[in-house]
Amino acid sequence: MRAGPTGNNQFSHENQINIVIDGIIGGTPVRGANLGRWVLSVAAVVCLLWIGSQQTFFKDTISSPFLAVALLSIFLIQLRTKVEVRELALAGILAFALYGLDIRWLGYALRWPALVSFVGMASLVVLGLRVIWAEAPERGTAILTLVPAFLFVASEWCASYFLEWGARARPTVLDLFLYSFDASLRVQPAFLMGQLFARFPNFAAGSVIVYLALPVAIGLTFAGCVRRDRGNAVSAVVAFLITGPIGACFYTIFPALGPAHIFQKGFPWSALTVEQARNLFLEPLAVAGPRNAIPSLHAAWIFLVFWYARKLSLVERLVAGGFVFFTLCATMGTGEHYLVDLIVAVPFTVMILGVTQIVCAREQRTPWGAVLYGLGMTLLWFGLLRYGNRVFWASALVPWVACALTIVSGWYYAGELGQQCSARELGSAEARLA
Repeated sequence: MRAGPTGNNQFSHENQINIVIDGIIGGTPVRGANLGRWVLSVAAVVCLLWIGSQQTFFKDTISSPFLAVALLSIFLIQLRTKVEVRELALAGILAFALYGLDIRWLGYALRWPALVSFVGMASLVVLGLRVIWAEAPERGTAILTLVPAFLFVASEWCASYFLEWGARARPTVLDLFLYSFDASLRVQPAFLMGQLFARFPNFAAGSVIVYLALPVAIGLTFAGCVRRDRGNAVSAVVAFLITGPIGACFYTIFPALGPAHIFQKGFPWSALTVEQARNLFLEPLAVAGPRNAIPSLHAAWIFLVFWYARKLSLVERLVAGGFVFFTLCATMGTGEHYLVDLIVAVPFTVMILGVTQIVCAREQRTPWGAVLYGLGMTLLWFGLLRYGNRVFWASALVPWVACALTIVSGWYYAGELGQQCSARELGSAEARLA
């Protein structure tokens, strides 16, 4: 029986990488450790301390709450993929060394994100040492853990540059068009969620914490795939990484900020009435801020988390579902997104999944249907919102039906992609047993 490409390609790539690394570290270790391994290990630790000591890096990265959460995900990936006392002890020692170097010796200001970042940076080095000291049979898994963990943080670090580029490329925003659609529902979900947040601060705080912990959800889902569903691990990495750059391109097509940026102090208590919104003159606005509203990438990423968690344990699936709920609540409750941003994120996510399957399983049935559906539906929404907005005011049913059809069709195509993945993995497993 012919072997599936995913299995064969994955193991052949790992063998090639193992050969290269064996050449670098000197082949078979002498008395348990060779000079090459020790040199690489010391170099990794020195590199950690040097980068961590740079004032600009400390100010812009180590002290950033968003990047601190992303770095924390590396520590959780380390725990989820392998729990070993020596590794935990080493991570603690390295984190304490960074604390002593930056806070005690160099005198940098102590903030909570720095403490979290120290742990994440230390874990990144530990994962690197895991690759260096692993024997060939285990090194493939170690590499599969290290490289994505680093890339997840790197992509988070690059996000601000994408947003700055978008603000320069599109000086005006189209928020009024998105607001008009939400108002055509005869309710305004973002404002209602914002009011709910104001009335129940504990619910708001919990939702925002989950919202900010998106890198943790991504990291744990990826780590779960490495442990339980390794065939999907590489696919998950590709999907999570390409979502940001592709989404940034879509931001320039339909630039928008979110209701909190437009209404400012008027959010969430000063929404327009239905009649005022119906007669609202729709025009681009010159407002400063990050153009990252539609499609909501937070929604797209958390949808991907839920999709890739489908073969993990029940607890992991329930946690992923909780992340979906609270993240979607926070996107609107904080005023960063309109409801339509989340709706458009559905076909956008399907497009990402289709592109990912094309990249990771080129010899299998190409899911062009899902890709074309996702791209076409996303652009259709953009066109209707920008040039056919008044269609949604024809009846209260029109916007609700449009939302329902988008969600149902997106669910259908996502299910089709899931069945294709299962069939491919089954074929690969049967080929290995044959």
